[in-house]
Amino acid sequence: MSRDRPIIDVTTATARHQLVLTRTLDAPPDRVFDAFTDPEQLMKWWWPKGFKCPYAEVDLRVGGAYKLTMEWPDFIAADDQFAHYMAGEYIEIDRPYRLVMSGRAISVEQGELFATLIEVTLVENEASTELTVRQSFFEPMPPTAAMGGAEQGWSEQLDKLATLLNG
Repeated sequence: MSRDRPIIDVTTATARHQLVLTRTLDAPPDRVFDAFTDPEQLMKWWWPKGFKCPYAEVDLRVGGAYKLTMEWPDFIAADDQFAHYMAGEYIEIDRPYRLVMSGRAISVEQGELFATLIEVTLVENEASTELTVRQSFFEPMPPTAAMGGAEQGWSEQLDKLATLLNG
């Protein structure tokens, strides 16, 4: 995908696919919300099992940006790795119940690979929180391999989040 491709407006584009995950976490909504918005916490759980987030940047305000870099695990061959990160803009912030942001996969060499809309909803349930993550995908769609691993990737990330909150 070239760098001169138009930027997708994820607030008005029509979603081609949606992924929805729900998880009950043993923490109050404010702790879960902070884990999604605090750079130090994001570096501990963002990305699936085996991957690391060595750097996180957050400007938590509507219109503010975030950036989450990725370090590949050793079990992925070097030829299959490429330099990229996740970045986006905060669209809605209702602490501690809702967070909406664009999610843009950015290749250092190719520019934006694809864009998504990520909606995080937190509902307090006594001493726990019901977390719902809805990720909407738009044209151009992510590569087939990325789409195939999206649900597993989120599931592994949420496992890491649960471990962080319980630690």
